[in-house]
Amino acid sequence: MRTAITWAAVVVTACGGGRPDISTTQDNVCDEVATVACFNMYKCCSEGEIERFLGVSDPRTIDQCHSDVHAICERQLATIDFSVKNKRVRFDSKLMNDCLDAFLAPEDSCVDIAQAKPWTAACMQSAWVGVVANAGACDFGYECIKDSFCSASRMCAALPTDGMPCGIQGCASGFYCGTGTCHPLVGANGPCTSTVQCAKDLFCDTVGTHNCTPLHGIGETCTGNPTCTSNTCLPGTCAGTQGSCFSAANCFAHCADTNAFCTTDVNCGIGTCTGTATSCTSNVQCIAPATCMFPVRCLAAECTGSIVCAEAHVVVDYCQGALTDLPLF
Repeated sequence: MRTAITWAAVVVTACGGGRPDISTTQDNVCDEVATVACFNMYKCCSEGEIERFLGVSDPRTIDQCHSDVHAICERQLATIDFSVKNKRVRFDSKLMNDCLDAFLAPEDSCVDIAQAKPWTAACMQSAWVGVVANAGACDFGYECIKDSFCSASRMCAALPTDGMPCGIQGCASGFYCGTGTCHPLVGANGPCTSTVQCAKDLFCDTVGTHNCTPLHGIGETCTGNPTCTSNTCLPGTCAGTQGSCFSAANCFAHCADTNAFCTTDVNCGIGTCTGTATSCTSNVQCIAPATCMFPVRCLAAECTGSIVCAEAHVVVDYCQGALTDLPLF
């Protein structure tokens, strides 16, 4: 499980030259982090932004920037160093290299429009991998092997599986916690009440079938962002009120003339018995065969428009975005 620390002081740059080559080891991580940080910052940020980032009031040279970020990084990795010395984690250089490389700004751009931030996929997993087996001593959860956690007795223990009680630590991979018990994730077309019950790339169709359903692709009908592979569902418009909606349930009935909320026609104005001038609020107040006719109708809730999945578009700002997203572990 990834233990990500969002580091608000982590992406600044080295002026001049092309994009640096990243080659990390567990001993030079902070040097490489500082290189990425200082490359992006000095390439893409203004002097004022750099000073605010580093928390200083005077201009910094690139070497000073590297030194400042390196010091911050070392403090952030204090617990990791403790685990390394106790031989409870191993360092995966490829994972860290791929992550840091994804954070480097392109040589010809500081801002881009993309479907996702380029470092999102590259930094999904931690480069610090726990190696402590169950029943082994631990101080932090990331020290334990996959599907294990550091228990109150400071020993790694297996996460619960099917039929076992689940606490704050949750369940093992492939299971979800429901009513205090772990259950297997539900596959396609299986019954569900919530998306947390569904396997990867499925959502719970609570509007229709109440089954785990494959995520919808671009251009397919959707009922909300979580139902799309892109996590972007273009909403419709509530008839009369112009509010955004994904279904009629997001809208409300409204008077045809004022769009005011209503439940019946009488909420929109007093009616008149047909053929007479007698006021009424219902048919029982009219003498048959006359009926109570209302001047303004209460229109039913309606969501209009083409509600479909669309491509996601995010602004990738290599000065601002990466400053807050770069995970150390």
